Amino acid sequence: MHNINSMMYYGQKPWHKLGTEVMEAATSEQAIIASGLNWQVKQSPVEFMANGYSRKDSSHMVNYRSDNGESLGIVGDGYKVLQNKEAFSFFDAIVGVKEAIYHTAGALGKGERIWLLAKLPGYIRTVGDDVTEKFLLLSSSHDGSQAVTVMFTPIRVVCSNTLNVALGAKSNRVSVRHTLNMGLRVNEIQNELGIINQRFSLFEDATRKLAMTQITSEVLKKFVIDSGLVPTDADSKDGSTRAQNIMEEVSRLFEYGKGADLAGAHGTAWGAFNAVVEYVDHKRGGDNLNKRASSLLFGSGALIKQKAWNNALVLAK
Repeated sequence: MHNINSMMYYGQKPWHKLGTEVMEAATSEQAIIASGLNWQVKQSPVEFMANGYSRKDSSHMVNYRSDNGESLGIVGDGYKVLQNKEAFSFFDAIVGVKEAIYHTAGALGKGERIWLLAKLPGYIRTVGDDVTEKFLLLSSSHDGSQAVTVMFTPIRVVCSNTLNVALGAKSNRVSVRHTLNMGLRVNEIQNELGIINQRFSLFEDATRKLAMTQITSEVLKKFVIDSGLVPTDADSKDGSTRAQNIMEEVSRLFEYGKGADLAGAHGTAWGAFNAVVEYVDHKRGGDNLNKRASSLLFGSGALIKQKAWNNALVLAK
């Protein structure tokens, strides 16, 4: 996974301490400038040397940045560029202008992938003061590696854990290919997201069920292993040491992590899930904040959290 190229944030400083702070509530106009995304994607035909002659391949294009000329990737001639400014406008059209506050936005690598994270009105309540806020994430690529994706990403307030998980077979995201009719799908996407938004109530019900499920230390150990956190080379000396360190740290987070003392989290499947998520979001990857920040939403960290969520739901049955 590529490192963060540029980033902005509004409100509380992110745990990774990266990005430019925006002092006022971030509108799309403020966010695109503060995040360093106020550049365009330009295209040029692919050129190559063959038998001493310069040739062009009109069926493929090189996408590059207008501000520094950095190459972002090679795409087919049917690829439709979604400019960064259009992505913000696209997002505004989906959620409604002034309905969402842009919390973070930025680019990975040389700028080949961008994302916008916005806070939506309302919240999810598990037990008492244990609440989770609703966020919507838009990500897109300029190298042809992914479609434009809009995904619900709840964030637990007490610990800033990003709970970007799908509910069983029900997806938490909508994707649109980079084609000429992309803009025509805004209304369709709004309808699809409306259906997905209803699943927030299902997510709330699921967290309450997890909060009522008490587990033992032995169950926690198996839960951590099944989540995929423990290295696959656990039988080797180094792997065994790493596995033990991870297990000890997640167990500590289960007992004493942020929010672990709340009624619904202490000793429960909800607490176990959040212990794994807290490890992924705040501990995994050591001091490499760039690597961890890009992984938790898009890479292996997101996969571990999904697996942990699925396993937690099994515990609560």
